[in-house]
Amino acid sequence: MNLGLLLAIVVAVTVCRAVLALIAWSPWFERLYPRVSFPLVSVCHGFWAFACGVEILGAHPEYIAPLVADAFAAFFFSGLLFRQAAVVTLVAASGFIVGGLYHSGSFAPMMAFGAHLFINMGLAAIAGYAHERSVRSQFLEHGVLSEMAARDGLTGLKNRRAFDEHLAMVWQQALRDRRSIGILMIDVDEFKHFNDCYGHQSGDRALQRIAEEVDAVSRRPLDLAARYGGEELAVILYDLPREHVIDIAQRLQERIQALGIEHRGSAAGVVTVSIGVAIVHPNLHRSPGGALQLADEALYGAKHAGRNRIHVLSSEFDARATDVLRAVRF
Repeated sequence: MNLGLLLAIVVAVTVCRAVLALIAWSPWFERLYPRVSFPLVSVCHGFWAFACGVEILGAHPEYIAPLVADAFAAFFFSGLLFRQAAVVTLVAASGFIVGGLYHSGSFAPMMAFGAHLFINMGLAAIAGYAHERSVRSQFLEHGVLSEMAARDGLTGLKNRRAFDEHLAMVWQQALRDRRSIGILMIDVDEFKHFNDCYGHQSGDRALQRIAEEVDAVSRRPLDLAARYGGEELAVILYDLPREHVIDIAQRLQERIQALGIEHRGSAAGVVTVSIGVAIVHPNLHRSPGGALQLADEALYGAKHAGRNRIHVLSSEFDARATDVLRAVRF
């Protein structure tokens, strides 16, 4: 091969791979690599296949080995998706053909080497497709299992662990963006008496119907409804005005009472809930645990005032210490 042409190919391949290596080890990997990897890998493989095509039909037929290895590298080591890797191997095959024609001017001498190369490219494609399908299946299975692990089996709401993790996440976001967080702590009134009177299966069905109403108020991406424990449910409402949070709590209380679930032990004759509402503005002197205590204190206030009502604690309590939950629960 002409020395100048070979030098140009070596420089192009070296530059492309150096850029890929630098991006792979840089802080901008996730943002840049998916955008530049496909064109740069295509250039690398295309030029390298061209050079190999010239040498395979010339003085170095053993160059078929690294060219075959490059076909597998496109699928397994370059970080490309299957379709992109398939295009890269086609570019490499085209480079091989152009290189062979450049050397001999005829298709005939490259037939044997070409058949060998295309068979191995096919094997690499099959292996690459199977690998990507396996990875995608594992990713989906992991997502499904993670979602199942974060759900309460009875109500379908998020469980306590997912609630705590979500609260910690939105707390940091609200702290950074200077937003408010509303927490609704919801407790079914006289639920133990309900279970004693109607049975635990009826209690489970009642909780499921109540959970549907609670879930309906948390439709925005950063809102969340969860079963906090037993007959206690909780809702996180991100960045809503105080009046809106209170309005949601009132409508939720009315909708649950409107379900008309019979409860002879209740003053209303039907299942009702008490709701404690805490509205906090996160700062460096407060914590998610403190916000939960404020909601817990609000729920205690609603219970203490006679149940089937809403009690709100918000900005007037911003300065109080709230690191230990109340020991007495109703």
